[in-house]
Amino acid sequence: MLVNYPEFSEKFLRLNPLPVYMFSGEERFLIDEGVRIVKAKFLEEGLKDFNYDVYSASDIGADKVIDTAETLPVMAEKRVIVVKEADEWAAKDKEIITGYLKNPSHSTCLILTASKTDKREKFFTSIEKNGVVIVCQPLYKDGLRKWVIQRLRQSGKSIDKDALDILTEVAGNDMLSLNNDLEKLILYCNDRKTISTKDVEAVSSSMRSFSVFEVVNAIIDSRLKDAVFSLRRAIDDGEPPVRVFYFILREFRMMLKARTLIDAGKPQEEAAKLAGVPPFKVREFSQRIQKFSQTDLCILFDKLVSIDNRLKGSALKPAMVLEDLLLFIYCMKS
Repeated sequence: MLVNYPEFSEKFLRLNPLPVYMFSGEERFLIDEGVRIVKAKFLEEGLKDFNYDVYSASDIGADKVIDTAETLPVMAEKRVIVVKEADEWAAKDKEIITGYLKNPSHSTCLILTASKTDKREKFFTSIEKNGVVIVCQPLYKDGLRKWVIQRLRQSGKSIDKDALDILTEVAGNDMLSLNNDLEKLILYCNDRKTISTKDVEAVSSSMRSFSVFEVVNAIIDSRLKDAVFSLRRAIDDGEPPVRVFYFILREFRMMLKARTLIDAGKPQEEAAKLAGVPPFKVREFSQRIQKFSQTDLCILFDKLVSIDNRLKGSALKPAMVLEDLLLFIYCMKS
């Protein structure tokens, strides 16, 4: 079986136990979370020391892993074995695992993690056939919102739509930061079942990103002094300059896409939604896009590409590079 992570986390508790689980992909947070979920289901906490083993593939051969897998658990139903970065195993080790999966131990849960997988490999197909491969890629938009809702449901809570939009908007797809915010919100709300916008504003560490939004708002409104002030405050508060640039780039990318759709005949609000604007920002976005023509936005996008290259390779301080960008936008609209 091959599934993406949100589907797995939603259905896992209802699935029958399988002999092998592989978590593979770029999103390390989801891989670690998935391993914890599977381990918690099958490992009896009181006997953890006797029935739990964790290895790195670079430090152990597959034959030794199989020896452990075929050892009966101590006074428990399951033994749990985790092998990290299984994609680093040599071909002979992968063959050993493939052979084991033809007749796996029913008392062992083998959990593998991998940064990359080759779907053509027999190693991969044997895991997919006898167990489940969970693809852990970064979550965006609907996937991110779905993960937040699932995470809160597990704690007996729900979240207002506006609060959900704001929380996922300011966190981007930084899963670790978002998870930390959720843990704080769960504690902060205590016995209250529904998380509100005010709760998010009071608790979320990611809310510091609103100073970044202030940079975007000020420069679009041609308030250069306020934009520079907000930029410096954001950086002083610990925002990496590259993250500030990401928000600026993201805003103007959506504006260019929406402007193109509007010029092709789409209504403004529909164009904003199609461009990826969060629902709570559609009305504001529809108003501000009137300030830019498609030609303006194309010129600006070329400048953004140039700024991106300068941030990565320039000897200038990143803050100076961003201030140059703000001045360019201001002059273009003045």
